[in-house]
Amino acid sequence: MRYNFDAPVHRRGSGSDKWDSVAEDVIPLWVADMDFAAPPELTTVLSARVSHPFYGYNQRRPEYFEAILSWYREQYGASLVAADILPGSGTVLTLGMAVRAFTKPGDGVLIMTPVYAPFYRVVLENHRKVVEAPMVPDANGRFIFDRVVLEESLDKAAALGITTPLVFFCSPHNPGGRVWAKPEIEAFLDFARDRNLIVIADEIHGDFVYAGGNGGSPEQERGGFVSTVLCTDYADRILTVSGANKSFNLGGLHVSHMIVRDQKLRSAITPELQAGFHREPDVFAELAVETCYTQCKPWLMELKPYLKQNLEEAAAFLSDISGVKAWVPDGTYLLWAGIQGLIARGGCKTDLELVSRLEQEAKVKITPGSLYGKAGAGYARINIASPRKLLLEGLDRIRDWAKRR
Repeated sequence: MRYNFDAPVHRRGSGSDKWDSVAEDVIPLWVADMDFAAPPELTTVLSARVSHPFYGYNQRRPEYFEAILSWYREQYGASLVAADILPGSGTVLTLGMAVRAFTKPGDGVLIMTPVYAPFYRVVLENHRKVVEAPMVPDANGRFIFDRVVLEESLDKAAALGITTPLVFFCSPHNPGGRVWAKPEIEAFLDFARDRNLIVIADEIHGDFVYAGGNGGSPEQERGGFVSTVLCTDYADRILTVSGANKSFNLGGLHVSHMIVRDQKLRSAITPELQAGFHREPDVFAELAVETCYTQCKPWLMELKPYLKQNLEEAAAFLSDISGVKAWVPDGTYLLWAGIQGLIARGGCKTDLELVSRLEQEAKVKITPGSLYGKAGAGYARINIASPRKLLLEGLDRIRDWAKRR
């Protein structure tokens, strides 16, 4: 192993949202922020840039675009051009811009729930309406979406006078970890075309998929992940949002990009970018993306098997606790667990109450499933992207708490 992912974590006092928002004796296994030091190749490059003491306005360097193009070509098998890339300063920020560009106040935005909580916020805080289409897990805990449910959700909204021009698509799925197969994606896009929906695809976890292997073909490397940018027959209705921030833990640098292959869609969203005086990535964020995509792939390729083992051990550990059932996801570093039995054993009424008590009494923080919509009630999301010893200590605290009930 070239990189040490077992290294102890020292993040308290650094302004970390994950660590400094909880008591000192609490192990945080919640927000999607990894507890691994950045790739040393990245810190070397950024340190060198810091030593050059001029931090004025920066221009987009051609190397920045080429790094993204190369990553899509090698990792996802997609041939793009620089004009397809719209740099951004955050995934959620970009989602909000898309909402404003393609809907008007009072319109609906279709989302398949449970799903990433900020999907709700960018809709509601922009004075649009959430149109929910609940998904159900199969026997293996893998979410499935049903076109009938999608159609019914749109029809119910229409009956209330709500026009729905936009749909969010989360791939890989957060919080469920589903990596959608190509036929599923195409079926979803057929539905979107039939109902004249613009699709905003959030692919921020696209580099964390585990069905394939390392060192093989691009298809194997991405573990079966199919980016929507490959669906060229539907390019006139897809905007794909992604970035390096999850893959290389750059969340604090606020960087993202959007892939828009259709000129009409680019023309539609550009006025929103201009009206908001949208700022592209700063000098350090841009350099970080360029460096990660060109020099740090070995770090990511070593990290993925480590995360996969964490997922497998955590799922087995949790499923051994009475009242808990966890499933190994296809992708992401987020474990989705059913905790209905533990809620009852703990004398709690909701997952929100249980998670609060775990933080106060067991000294471990996880995320309640209700934050991802009504369909997430009775579940929890657990971030396993920590050194294995720390992760297992956190899970052991949950088990010890459950034993006392």
